[in-house]
Amino acid sequence: MFSQETSKGFHKTFKRLFIHNVHLNGLKATLYCFGLSASRYIEYASALSFLSSELKADNIILEIGCGHSILPTLWAESGLQVVTVDVSRDALKWQKNKSRDLLNKSSHAVLADGQNLPFKEGSSSAISCISAIEHIPGNGDVQVAYEIGRVLKPNGMCIISFPLSLYLNSYSKRDCGAEIPPLMKRVFKSFLPIVFSKFKVDRTLSYFERFYGLEDVHKRIIIPSRCIEEDYLTLRSGWIIKFIYERLIPTGVLTPLEFLMAKLLTFGKLARNMEAIILKIRKPSDA
Repeated sequence: MFSQETSKGFHKTFKRLFIHNVHLNGLKATLYCFGLSASRYIEYASALSFLSSELKADNIILEIGCGHSILPTLWAESGLQVVTVDVSRDALKWQKNKSRDLLNKSSHAVLADGQNLPFKEGSSSAISCISAIEHIPGNGDVQVAYEIGRVLKPNGMCIISFPLSLYLNSYSKRDCGAEIPPLMKRVFKSFLPIVFSKFKVDRTLSYFERFYGLEDVHKRIIIPSRCIEEDYLTLRSGWIIKFIYERLIPTGVLTPLEFLMAKLLTFGKLARNMEAIILKIRKPSDA
């Protein structure tokens, strides 16, 4: 279900994301910068449109697994007070330096693991966790979902996104560079870390990622959080998204370096066929 009201908000928000990224990061935004592929634009736009109609200025939102994302500054631009949470000091420092003119003075950065949030039960009315939970191995994702439900106030909302598998059960990869041809892997192994380090991109050639099956979306996220599903968006929803993924650039990338990587490496086909979901969940008012 992708409501008409949410769709209008999404399309409107999508148009201003690139301008905001360039304002924050300069010309680096035109390269593979800060993980902002077409997928990130879609996730950020949907997160903003899901919550913008319900949150008021000065409301507080927890941004779990913020990394080097521009989403915290987008929340701040909407008038919200932002609490960024990450296990990386470097990411939190980057957020502080990049966002000092955009984040509210009352915003905070918290060094913490999403599996053990240092916040009281029922203390937050809004939480965002974009493309983070799928990188936690073992049952860590289940624990994060539980913590989200614990910290949310009754009737509180959370926006959470992750890769979606067409299978019923989820599956995971610890080496997501396995599809890269050996020769290209050697070239990129030397080249990409320099680029990623320069642009502060949270990505390596080998990392853990879970692809959630339909059943495990409920088992590993919705049920542990004690929340109910209220709305969702997939990377195939809406004409703008379909145009990007199926017509404009089949691999779903928006920057020259991403385009080059997708064309040279075999995971370009995987990216084209990859699915993802952005969920809006709400804690019951009687919880």
